[in-house]
Amino acid sequence: MYKLLLLALLSLGHSYYVYSCEHALTMQATSADGTTSYTIRKMVVDDSEALKKLYQRVASRVGGLARTYDEITDAYIMQLLVRSINNGFALVAEYDGTLIGSIIKYKLEPKVFSHVLTEGSILVDPDFQAKGIGSMLIKTLLHEIEEHHPEILRVEIIARESNPAIKLYERIGFKKEGRFEGRIKGVDGKLEADIPMAWINPKVEPSVYD
Repeated sequence: MYKLLLLALLSLGHSYYVYSCEHALTMQATSADGTTSYTIRKMVVDDSEALKKLYQRVASRVGGLARTYDEITDAYIMQLLVRSINNGFALVAEYDGTLIGSIIKYKLEPKVFSHVLTEGSILVDPDFQAKGIGSMLIKTLLHEIEEHHPEILRVEIIARESNPAIKLYERIGFKKEGRFEGRIKGVDGKLEADIPMAWINPKVEPSVYD
């Protein structure tokens, strides 16, 4: 049902890609350990069911996602795709016909945030983690923004303090901008800080938005 609703949205003039882009964006990559050759490409609506399975696999691991397994519903996946179609970007990593990673980032609705990508998620299948796939997804998205989207000044990430990916984000160019104490409540009831981070598009002068 949710795929039909997405297709209805697309019939109103949207591209069948999750975000509008006149140039092709498909690339071949090899994992950091040299064991896995995979494809990074733009997400399409037909990825919806595979995307749900990917999210469920990651959510089944403690700390994998903010959402739990039972919160990865058809409605949630539809919401992600609709928001990406209307106001964002989405890429997937694919290995042997299976989605093994994704990055989805989109803007908040108020126009005052039109230069910021803030909502969304970055995730990699547990069986394919620690291979550099998440890093490649992020770098590909940032390169796309830097080269083709001068309207985007900031890309934001919020990660729980215990997330080891924070060091990866810093290596890629994200900077910590503070901490939200007690924002995350784990399944064990313990509270944990969230760490807001941002990457600034080096090809955009902040004064453009003054």
